[in-house]
Amino acid sequence: MVSQAAIKKNLVLFLLAKVVIVLGSNIYSFAIGLYVLSVTGSAVNFSITLLLTILPRILLAPLAGTLSDRWNRKRIIITTNFACALWITVICVLFIFVTQDIWLLYLATCILSIINTFYSSAVMSSIYNMVGPDHLQKAMSLNQAVVSFSGILGPILGGVFFGLLPLSSFMIMNICGFFISGLASLFINYYLFAEKTPVQQTGSIGSELKEGLSFVKKQTLLRKLIFVSIWVNFWFAVFPIALPYLVLTIRDMPSYQFGIIEGSFAVGMLVMSTILSLKAEIKRKSLSLFVGMLCLGVLLALLGVPQLPMFLAVSNQVIFVYLLIIVLLLAAAIMIINIPVMVLIQKSTKDEYRGRVMAILETGASAATPLGFILFGLFLEWLPMWVMMVVAGVSIIGFILYQARNKHFFRLLQQTDQPKVMSIEA
Repeated sequence: MVSQAAIKKNLVLFLLAKVVIVLGSNIYSFAIGLYVLSVTGSAVNFSITLLLTILPRILLAPLAGTLSDRWNRKRIIITTNFACALWITVICVLFIFVTQDIWLLYLATCILSIINTFYSSAVMSSIYNMVGPDHLQKAMSLNQAVVSFSGILGPILGGVFFGLLPLSSFMIMNICGFFISGLASLFINYYLFAEKTPVQQTGSIGSELKEGLSFVKKQTLLRKLIFVSIWVNFWFAVFPIALPYLVLTIRDMPSYQFGIIEGSFAVGMLVMSTILSLKAEIKRKSLSLFVGMLCLGVLLALLGVPQLPMFLAVSNQVIFVYLLIIVLLLAAAIMIINIPVMVLIQKSTKDEYRGRVMAILETGASAATPLGFILFGLFLEWLPMWVMMVVAGVSIIGFILYQARNKHFFRLLQQTDQPKVMSIEA
């Protein structure tokens, strides 16, 4: 029987590794973005850094997931941590002594994103075995709380230090973060709840990837959960496009108010994920998913209200408070959806397929978001913003109401509310 002390040790070390790596990376990424903008003055060059961060994750996630099932995950995690530290050390030396051209930062961002893709896949597929089924919601919630906390603090620290320190200092901070994360990972038992010792596979990577896709295809619940995640990610992509347009262009509110409104999203995620980490695991996940998606759809639609002609005369101070509340609730709704879905996916997936399943999820969700950015950015030129928000909200509400009426998906979800969660096949 696994002791609570062993679980607690794993969880503490995992959170330590996570907070230093995520906070360090957020500070570093923010500083890189500011540096590129200050040197080039071009938003295009800044967008290239974002593309070089996202694209490798979309393209390489399936390979990373396959390798995390094929190889020892702990070794992947430790190796990628120290590889990131070594890579940024090389870039730092080149930046200080050789060249400070922008292409060096592009190269650094691209390679770092590639390595991080393999790290993230191994970590996400190890959480279940690290803490077990009874502490899975706690671990997933705390993981999200760390990400949200770092998302709030990272830009603040990056902005404060950027005017005081050279860019090489941010690189050194990130090097230390990866190094500490690697050291912490050495002492984590990533196979505490594994049914058997991991065995290195001998089949080809291509065949194992096909096996993973075949596994997902046969699992009705998994397939639908992944589609839910992709659907929500696609339609929610309207939010980061529409919010600045509404606040800064339509309502002509000051930039500091936009910053507060935007920052409240991370605060909402932090608060809700912390609450979920302190509560017992949600038993009625079907109800959580239904309520979460209904609330998300309604809130997205309500986000467009300040553009309606009847509300244009309302004071911006009132609109500021209104948007603050809506964005906080949006973040909470996202957590009410995401945490149960991630717990279900982890519990409903056999360990030998978990890396590939998580990779399929990440690939679909990661690809849906930039696709949404492009499409909604174009639609914003042709349609009123409030129409886009209503369409997005109705699409999410309509999807979950259809699934509720169809009953099959919710019947599968209700089966997972039983004490023992098994892999559910079609």
